[in-house]
Amino acid sequence: MTDLARRAGAAEPELPARQLTLLLDGGLASGVLDADPAVAEAARRTARALVDAAVS
Repeated sequence: MTDLARRAGAAEPELPARQLTLLLDGGLASGVLDADPAVAEAARRTARALVDAAVS
């Protein structure tokens, strides 16, 4: 994740890498525990916001 964040142009690639990893872990856990299909869309939107914030 850090390498991806670096290649995307993040000023501090470790931070978005950690944030996205936490989002992925939480999304997977929520998907298993809650079986809520809305989790995937919420995770996608949150990931987009994190990436946008990291590279702008």
